[in-house]
Amino acid sequence: MKTFRVLLIDGSPVYQKLLSRRLENPESVRFKVTYSRSDEAEVIVRDFTNQIDIVVFGDSIPTATILQLTKVFRSYNLAIPIFVLTRKNDAHVPRNLKKAGIDNMMRISEMGTPLFAWSFISTVEEVILKKKAKEYDVLHGRLRAVSSSLATLTHDINNPLSVIRLALYHLQNRTLAKEKRELFIKLLLDNIERIDNQMKELTAIRRQLNDAHHHRAKVLTLKIRQDAAAGT
Repeated sequence: MKTFRVLLIDGSPVYQKLLSRRLENPESVRFKVTYSRSDEAEVIVRDFTNQIDIVVFGDSIPTATILQLTKVFRSYNLAIPIFVLTRKNDAHVPRNLKKAGIDNMMRISEMGTPLFAWSFISTVEEVILKKKAKEYDVLHGRLRAVSSSLATLTHDINNPLSVIRLALYHLQNRTLAKEKRELFIKLLLDNIERIDNQMKELTAIRRQLNDAHHHRAKVLTLKIRQDAAAGT
């Protein structure tokens, strides 16, 4: 059974009870709703980021406060659904809220309907899938850039290797003139340095790959707790 942990910010006690009751779905999903005042929400999210799956703002919070808190939450790399309760029939997300990181609006009038839990869960899962798809696109772009860099470096490393082989071939000639011997030795040193620099670039690319792998592991881990056994 999945457990969504919801942080309700400045929602009235009525909304908190209604949200908890209407989101009950014992068959597959359950919700744990925690209340927070807006003046303490920043600290709670900062200190308990991994324990929050969804953020819901109450309808009485000033837009400026929602914008400020949402930007702060997103600065913590909080890639979870963030909703705002609204009394308006039009649940379209205003541009300024969308830009800050608000994912959707929730009509308060719908909270009293039997279909509310299904609609809410569907919206949450849609938001999560969209965010994961976006993260995969970013990761894929990084991997493409790394692949391109590797192809370029492979070509660049082959060039000094060819020069080194040529220099070593000529240096085996014991009758080689001194000035030519010095020239080939210089070619050896210069191209060994080139390879050394390119190996440093490869090390940097390897770090990028490790970072990408770590990022991918995080992307693959949904911030929805999967209970070890149903009913735990």
